[in-house]
Amino acid sequence: MKKLLLLLLLMICIISCKDDQKQKAADTQNEIESEQNNETQNPNTNNVDRANSSSKLTNVDLNKEVENFIICKKAATERNDCRNSITKVITKAFGLTEFNDQKLGYMVYDSIRPIAARSRNWLQLGSVNQETIDQALAHANRGGLALIIDTAETYGHVVMIVPGESKKSGSWEMSLPNVLSLTNYKPEKSFSNKSLSYAMKKSDDLKIFIRQ
Repeated sequence: MKKLLLLLLLMICIISCKDDQKQKAADTQNEIESEQNNETQNPNTNNVDRANSSSKLTNVDLNKEVENFIICKKAATERNDCRNSITKVITKAFGLTEFNDQKLGYMVYDSIRPIAARSRNWLQLGSVNQETIDQALAHANRGGLALIIDTAETYGHVVMIVPGESKKSGSWEMSLPNVLSLTNYKPEKSFSNKSLSYAMKKSDDLKIFIRQ
């Protein structure tokens, strides 16, 4: 009788262990499927996380750069004071040498366009539209440098695309990325975490340049 009871208990234990293993396997599969569903439903989130982890801008405090620029402009006494702030940021962030200047340390911002236009290291994507914006943002999300330059005038404003997601702009009727905008004529309007639409008006004169 005792042997029979022991045998029954042993069989119960074996069955219980197998059930536990099946449940654990099912739970694990559910977790995997849940993660896969999340990735499918929110593909941009994972893309942005990977992009930010590889972006060279992770070592640069853009908010601090904006703050420093505004302080610099308030104390400026010469015409060229602080006009090299954007070239300083991109030079430090991306390890460039083409915008170095012996006197100022870094070239003023209006030197960017002629250098980029004739350099083999730069590619002009053309005017701003959804296709070129998407290409430029993808480049920035891969850790590359993408600039938008107002070519309507010699001293046209220059902004840098910030890695992340684009958001729909009603006024532009397209999805736009955030940019770093150091505004020389109104430094207090500078920022690093707002849409392109806050920095520039939609125009065919806005050209996109990417550093290859």
